[in-house]
Amino acid sequence: MSFSFKMSSIRISTKVTAGNNNKMVGIGEEAPDFELKDEEGRVHKLSSFRGRRVILSFFRYASCPVCLYNIDRLKQQEAMLERAGIVTLCIFRSTPEMVKRAIKGTNEDTHTLSDVKGSVYNKFQVKQLGAIAAIKRRFTLMPKILKEGGKYYPYLDMKMISEDKEGVDAAMKQLPADFLIDENGIIVDLLRSKKPNDYMVFKRIEAFIPEDKRCKCNNKYCISPTCRENYEQIRKDAESMLCSW
Repeated sequence: MSFSFKMSSIRISTKVTAGNNNKMVGIGEEAPDFELKDEEGRVHKLSSFRGRRVILSFFRYASCPVCLYNIDRLKQQEAMLERAGIVTLCIFRSTPEMVKRAIKGTNEDTHTLSDVKGSVYNKFQVKQLGAIAAIKRRFTLMPKILKEGGKYYPYLDMKMISEDKEGVDAAMKQLPADFLIDENGIIVDLLRSKKPNDYMVFKRIEAFIPEDKRCKCNNKYCISPTCRENYEQIRKDAESMLCSW
């Protein structure tokens, strides 16, 4: 995504940039291997999860209200993903100590990792905003975060943000991304976000779950879009049958 505007005679680009490599890692390619420490200092290597499906999610910094909101979305899906044997790796530009403070309640198949320097972000060419675009985005996103009663407001902790200075500074222009990686380490779907509050919709994650392990409760309140759609269809069919009697 790119757009530009003129200021006097100077043309300023606000193009979203990716990592350092020219070739973009894409669908159908092997995911680059990496090692990162989690919040307890334990080292995790991507290739050690071969034989299992992996959701690899890149966030901004650990105290980011938008990131914490999306972590909660992942937690809602956690039980379903755990039943399917899917590993979730969440990477932040914050220190392990800050990740430990901000992220709580993960299970043994969900790991929160620290990459302050952004080396793994660069391997996967996770996008960054240009300097001007980052400033413009701050003015458009911050009112949503600060709005009392808004969806991001419960995750706003100014004290924690002030203490997460290293992560905030590192991720000032950082954008999120999601990669779905199969048992053989091949990327089968991905989303490189174009704005800080973008995320991969659950319909795409649900398609990544093996069909025989997907939820089939057909409950109207299920996290699965398919279950909600099936519920609505069953309700309509029942109403149609009643009306035909």
